[in-house]
Amino acid sequence: MFKKTLPLFLLFMLVTTGVFAQNSADSGYYYQKIGFKEKAASFFEDYIYSNPDSYQVRLDLAYTYRDMGQTTKAKEQFEYVSKNSTDENFTQQANYALAEMNKTQNTTTQTNTQTTLNYSAQSGDSGYYYYNQGNKKLAAQYFELHLKDKPRDVKTRLQLANIYYSQGKYSRALKHYDVAGRYATDPNDKEIAKSSSYVLRDEIAGSSPRSLDIYFYNYYDSFQENYIANLVGHVNFRIGPGFYAGPYLDVYTDSRSSKALVFNDRFVEIGLFLRYYIMKNLFFEGRIGYTRQLDLDSNKINIKPMLVYFNRFGDAKVYVSKGSTTPKTSLYLDIYYAAMYDYKYKNAFLQASFQEVLRFHTGGYSYVENYLVQNLQFDGRKLDYNNYFEVGAGLRFKPNVMHFPVIFLEPTYKVYFYGDRKASFQIKAGFWFNFRTKI
Repeated sequence: MFKKTLPLFLLFMLVTTGVFAQNSADSGYYYQKIGFKEKAASFFEDYIYSNPDSYQVRLDLAYTYRDMGQTTKAKEQFEYVSKNSTDENFTQQANYALAEMNKTQNTTTQTNTQTTLNYSAQSGDSGYYYYNQGNKKLAAQYFELHLKDKPRDVKTRLQLANIYYSQGKYSRALKHYDVAGRYATDPNDKEIAKSSSYVLRDEIAGSSPRSLDIYFYNYYDSFQENYIANLVGHVNFRIGPGFYAGPYLDVYTDSRSSKALVFNDRFVEIGLFLRYYIMKNLFFEGRIGYTRQLDLDSNKINIKPMLVYFNRFGDAKVYVSKGSTTPKTSLYLDIYYAAMYDYKYKNAFLQASFQEVLRFHTGGYSYVENYLVQNLQFDGRKLDYNNYFEVGAGLRFKPNVMHFPVIFLEPTYKVYFYGDRKASFQIKAGFWFNFRTKI
């Protein structure tokens, strides 16, 4: 069964990913708004790969390239729209942008002394002048001088943060996003600063030589009348491009299982892992650890290779200011696929999970989410409790604290594929916490 299911499982993964990849344009616009132009360009590129005749997205990609100083790529996109679009509005926009870029390129790079003196009179103006000329290094120097005199100039601080981000100076960028978030009085500026800080913190953790990630998922199951908890933690040491290694801890337990009556296979495991990112959202991880199986009263060495794919499609805003003109709702899809072998169970597993989420922002980092969820699992030994389809809906709430746990209530219906186990309806209530930081 496992071998027959694997090709269908992988095909389903590819088809689902292809269908929802079209929503990558939404993510592009989100990252464009908060100033992460490189990320925005990447999402726009993914979108037009599947939708080559989406001229509006091509234009936005071209403008993003232009703002990043990548004039050759920008011209390629403008020229494509100019030659291929049948919409006069798109064609005019592309032709005008090309004309402006050619005019700028043909202008002499030498500036007369008087003009330089005029721009040097105020360092903020000089910063924008050099930024528009493509000299980000000199622009940053003038912006820094300007902020010494006017530390509460939020727009200059945001511009400087964007420059540092584009240069890969993430710590400096984060400092200015944080300060801009404290000083901002305009709701839109505050939203950009706070959102950028949140996203950049996660990116710094992901690119750091050392980082810590913690996942804690726990809930009360009304059908089992049982409290179930899973804690997974990694200390990540970056040993090369895409390669991470270090110690891990994996704990799975509940409040009712015993040797006489096992509801869940409880265990505590500690060991070492090696992870390699094949693609941005696809990784292979191998674990070797020491396991204590609580209900079986057994200790053993466990080996666990796994292949995991995960992604989010759509616009999942992280911060919305009161008084902001941006929409207060977000719509996105989360998907997760995993194939693994677990030596302690001498069993192989296939897992898939989908969540379609509508997020309502209630101010700051706080939100309420309505969502649908579908979970699918198979194993190689055809154990009844490991082979099922689960479908349900849920309600989640996150308070207005950056890294506060998310509280959820989730009624689901579970159908089993093998054995005599009857379908069950259960209500799950608990919270989950997902955290990653540089160490």
